[in-house]
Amino acid sequence: MDTGYDLEPRPIRGSARGRVWLVVLSAGVFLGVVLVKPWETTPITPVEAGIASPNPVAPPAFAVVPIQQTPVPPPVWPAAPVASKHAAATASEAEGALGGLARHSGAWGVGATGVGPRILRDEPWSDWAAATPESVDGGPLHILMWPGTSLCDGYPTINDRPSLVAVTTAADLDPGWRLVGWWTDGGNVGRLGDSVRQVSPAGESGLSYLERTDGARWPSGRYEFHVIAGDRVVALTVCITRHD
Repeated sequence: MDTGYDLEPRPIRGSARGRVWLVVLSAGVFLGVVLVKPWETTPITPVEAGIASPNPVAPPAFAVVPIQQTPVPPPVWPAAPVASKHAAATASEAEGALGGLARHSGAWGVGATGVGPRILRDEPWSDWAAATPESVDGGPLHILMWPGTSLCDGYPTINDRPSLVAVTTAADLDPGWRLVGWWTDGGNVGRLGDSVRQVSPAGESGLSYLERTDGARWPSGRYEFHVIAGDRVVALTVCITRHD
């Protein structure tokens, strides 16, 4: 007699609750697919794709504005060949102070005259400084500067913004002497050349006056004047700058 149990085979069926959840899940997936619509694609703009538009247009707030070029001031040398009326009038007023330089005739030096502004009011003034004469047989000695050196330290100075510049010489110099000159502000170099003219004949009483052809005031800087008398050339170096 058998001691086991015989079981009748039966098909395995899910419960009613499981079938309900399966139906709900299927309906949710179908609804999500309908909302997303993966069969429809959104067009990608050139910017989103990293490709520049063939005709880009900047918005008004960011419109491109052309850069305004800063006008470059005209160089102080060379001077214009024609004087303005105002500059000519100022130079005429400065001539009233030339008498203050005549007493330095017979000594090596450089002077200047101008018209204000000074301490109290605009009025003609004159200034003069003795300069050491140096024999030279070529170009300027002290116009080219070494890096790190000062423009005016060690050189005689006269007041800035003069209308007329005067060169005084020793009394025994050949009366037919003439002048050439150079200027530097430490970064630029200019030859005076045709930018200046002599107001008085060279060699008259050991004194010669120079003015700019445009009648403007002389700019600050280091000047080297060469006095040429026959075969002899003497250099005088001076700075035009404000000094106490």
